[in-house]
Amino acid sequence: MYGGKSSDSLPYNCYTQSLHLRNRLSKNTMTEKFNPDNDLTPKELAKQLRLPEGETGKQIGLQMNKGNKHICLNSYKVLNPKNGDHILEIGMGNGFFIKDLLLMATGLKYTGVDFSATMIHEANLINKELIDAGHIQFKQASIEKLPFNDSSFDSITTTNTLYFWPQPVQNAQELLRVLKPNGKLLIAYRSKNFMDQIEFSKHGFEKYEIQDVESLLREIGLKQINTQIIEEPALEFDGEVIQMEGIYTAGIK
Repeated sequence: MYGGKSSDSLPYNCYTQSLHLRNRLSKNTMTEKFNPDNDLTPKELAKQLRLPEGETGKQIGLQMNKGNKHICLNSYKVLNPKNGDHILEIGMGNGFFIKDLLLMATGLKYTGVDFSATMIHEANLINKELIDAGHIQFKQASIEKLPFNDSSFDSITTTNTLYFWPQPVQNAQELLRVLKPNGKLLIAYRSKNFMDQIEFSKHGFEKYEIQDVESLLREIGLKQINTQIIEEPALEFDGEVIQMEGIYTAGIK
């Protein structure tokens, strides 16, 4: 599992990065590889990460499952859903980990929104049984205008999408609009300090540190803002093995 403490016991510090963030591991370490075929240039890969399209997009979705596995599953743990909650996830990709979320409480309802038609198609295929059972649904939409009524969801989570928000304050306000009073908004992301180490993030990624995300949530009026950092197993990018960690910043409406 993760190399650090669990999300239930991990203390957080709003302005201090983990001492392990820049640790590089030996190439002899057994690690997963991201984009192992190296078929795409960093710029092409960045474009597909923002908006997966076509057959290449389907493969990128599988790679995102690998690169996002721990940050996604940890985000669900930090979200800590309650029985009967209706959860909105922004940018769920192919939705591979939704089944894990639904096991965390009873009677959960889930709505996933993605900008990519390819990811919506894949998510519908992967989660057909859950859709047929009436537990989940997917909508193709932009964070700029969500197709939901005010105060529709008990909690909202999003993982590794913040880099692509066109207008962060307005987009966060749109999430706030569809969140119920006392609902939780959780943003999971990698720090700017980490992302600067990866070549593809130089193309179209807006990067953030903890204080930036906390300030964003404070600006839209959220309360009880807090941040956790959880270490993850290392991952190989373009032949370089990098220690991973996820950051989870949340607030209450």
